[in-house]
Amino acid sequence: MPAQSMTHKILARAAGKESVATGEFLEANVDMCFTHDPVLESLRELFYAEFGRDAKVFDPDKIALFQDHLVPAKDAISRRLALAMDNFAAEQQIKNYYPYGANFGVCHIMMCEQGHVLPNQVILGTDSHSVTYGAFNAFGTGVGLVDMLNVFLVGKLWFRVPEVIEVRVDGQLPPNVLAKDIILRLLQDIGMDGASGKTIEFTGSTIDQLSAEERMTLCNMTVEAGAKNGIMALSDNARAYLARVAPNATLNPVTTDPDFEYCQQLHYKAEDMQAMVAYPHRPDNVRTITQTKDEHVPVTQIYVGSCTGAKFEDIQVVVDVLQGQKVAKGVQLLVVPASTNIYRRMAEHNLIAPLLDSGAVIESPGCKACYGAHGGILGDNESCLSTTNRNFRGRMGNPNSFVYLASPYVAARSALNGYITD
Repeated sequence: MPAQSMTHKILARAAGKESVATGEFLEANVDMCFTHDPVLESLRELFYAEFGRDAKVFDPDKIALFQDHLVPAKDAISRRLALAMDNFAAEQQIKNYYPYGANFGVCHIMMCEQGHVLPNQVILGTDSHSVTYGAFNAFGTGVGLVDMLNVFLVGKLWFRVPEVIEVRVDGQLPPNVLAKDIILRLLQDIGMDGASGKTIEFTGSTIDQLSAEERMTLCNMTVEAGAKNGIMALSDNARAYLARVAPNATLNPVTTDPDFEYCQQLHYKAEDMQAMVAYPHRPDNVRTITQTKDEHVPVTQIYVGSCTGAKFEDIQVVVDVLQGQKVAKGVQLLVVPASTNIYRRMAEHNLIAPLLDSGAVIESPGCKACYGAHGGILGDNESCLSTTNRNFRGRMGNPNSFVYLASPYVAARSALNGYITD
């Protein structure tokens, strides 16, 4: 049997095969899938139009629905999209439904928090950042509306087995250098098309030591290099996370065979890593914090949010840096926790009062300005430093604004100073 990567093994299992070959096309069973509020209304209409009014989804327990991009409703259309999701969930008896309310949040964080992501699974979402799930040794990837329409009916989809790039990081990261800096460094080196259609597999002692949330940050942004998926072996920290969120689940992790041939290998020493900043208007337009400090780039908004940068640990970093100091005059600091669970933990760990005392505004969970819909839209010629994942022109709602990407640590330091710095 030819040597297999983690991704090869997951796709082979899902396709009912002993092994697969790079470049092979196959049909695989989907273990879990989801969609969210911007997409569901169109998907619902097509589902019934194409398959009949009596059509049923392949397995309501393997589908999740999320209200996250347009909540709370900013206008009548947003509310209409939410109501369409209410109707579809009821019609199809989908129990894994997370509407705006007591338990909701950004789909990717919710998928992990609610125990819907397990090792050796194929997990699809109508959102490109579904690559996040590789943090837990799963094959996660984003698909379009038509693909998900068919998945909802038959529970299967075709795949091309991708080539695999190994990104190995060994050693101990310097203080205040985070996973966001690792992925920005990788984007700087390989560019936005450097992993197009391929798997990015993270290995090495640094990766093994990362917290579960930091692993999520790394995998989340592999799609910014064009990757089909990001993935890692299951670590002790990831296993402990799964034990909390899915205590009754049976874990069947996979590892890459030692003789597997990668199409490309990159090796980094963690000690050489430093804080990085992505400049407008590309995630791979990256410079070191040393270069950035010399340029003294002013910012009017700091945005701590999204599936990439508003997990509990991200917000804890911000609070630790602020330590009762005031946000610089003329800067608005927005903190948007990724889920109500994270919001609740902020209250339990006394993170809310320190943020407010420093001058931050805490919004309810959701995608908000990362998606460019509401909750932090920029004015003309304004600059924002964001912990999100994309800084394309207009990404935060205004094509005449400028978005920089950095870690929560750099975001907090910059909020205190009024310009990008560590």
